Amino acid sequence: MRAIAHRLPVHYAWFLVVVAVINHTVSNMATFWAVGLWIPAIAEDFGVDRTPVVTAFMAGQAVSAMAGPFVGRFIDRHGSRGPLLAGAFLLPAALMVTSFADGLPMLFLGWSLVGLVRGFSQPIPFNWLMTRWFDGRQRQSAIGVATVGFSLGGAVLLPLLASVQARTDWSFTMQITAATIFVIQGVTALLFVRDRPADLGCEPSVGKSDRGRQLLAAEDDWGFTAVAALRSAPFWLLGVGLTLFFMGQGSVTNLGIDFFHSRGVQAGAAVFAASSMLRTIARLPLGMTLSRYKSPYRLGVAVAISQGIALAALLLNTDTVGIGIFVALWGIGGAFAPMLEPLFITHVFGVRHFGAVSGVVALAAFAGQVAGSIGGAFLFDLTGSYSIPYWLYTLGFVISAVLLLSVRWAERTPAHRTRALAMGRAH
Repeated sequence: MRAIAHRLPVHYAWFLVVVAVINHTVSNMATFWAVGLWIPAIAEDFGVDRTPVVTAFMAGQAVSAMAGPFVGRFIDRHGSRGPLLAGAFLLPAALMVTSFADGLPMLFLGWSLVGLVRGFSQPIPFNWLMTRWFDGRQRQSAIGVATVGFSLGGAVLLPLLASVQARTDWSFTMQITAATIFVIQGVTALLFVRDRPADLGCEPSVGKSDRGRQLLAAEDDWGFTAVAALRSAPFWLLGVGLTLFFMGQGSVTNLGIDFFHSRGVQAGAAVFAASSMLRTIARLPLGMTLSRYKSPYRLGVAVAISQGIALAALLLNTDTVGIGIFVALWGIGGAFAPMLEPLFITHVFGVRHFGAVSGVVALAAFAGQVAGSIGGAFLFDLTGSYSIPYWLYTLGFVISAVLLLSVRWAERTPAHRTRALAMGRAH
């Protein structure tokens, strides 16, 4: 592999970006996009309301969130290749267990196992690789481009999976996703993933604007520990802001197909596939432009507002106009969504302890998705409509925009600057 790395026409780091995209496509399909397809099918199969089924899936998300800080800290210490290899076996195994569920208790157990091992597949392992294989502002672009896989699964695989499920059942489609992850993640982690450029005799990839500067390896660069981050004001503003943001993002995706059915729109999966395709197309050029941003604040505000407007338009008009606005803004604005967390973390808290800090921030962010999805399903069962929870998600996006902008103020306070300088920040 060392010889191949030095003969490639591009830096090997960009080859790893492609590997990240492929793996994110299949793993995020199984743990995110397909959930919206499985919820109504499982509820009908088990003969129960939506709320307990959504709660089972969100229990798994909660387990994933709680495991995140430990997974991140382990990756900081030992690298991501080992966890990715482990995840190639453990995540498919957990999905297989879940696919044989014949009632709610087994569904709770199975998806909790999925949540426990999800962190070995995404998003921390590949984001961590980007912080090691890239330096300078090019690191931001690499993180952005790697997120293409998050939308590619919904754009390409979701319609295919929906078609297969229409002819079979949810259990079979879950088994298909398990087999796909086993093959793709196992092969790529074993053959291609290396934790650091030095493992292949390379230097980190940098952009033209950073060449000639003295750049440090990620382990030697500055960074807050997870404990230090927890004691800072920027962390809590960022955590609550992302909690509200992903409450809307995750809940609308989990409940979206059912939302369209409740409004008499049968092509819900096609609508989400269209917005996901738009995200996929937009993420590559948008991700490449991230190296031009000195800070993520304006981007965070713009993305949050775009998602709020998209949802409001859909609630006001579920015909062609409303769906069109939703697809456009949910797609283009949402293209940046997975980039926000790693961009804010590397800017505000550095990269030395990226895995641990990312895991703690994700814990807060997942709390919103769990509460929003369960609460939305409960209100639907209570009222027969998704209007109330969807308007609450819209308000959450607006508040999120304010909080993400407030991180800029908190990050510039003397107290935070002093701590950052003490932890190695150059200025």
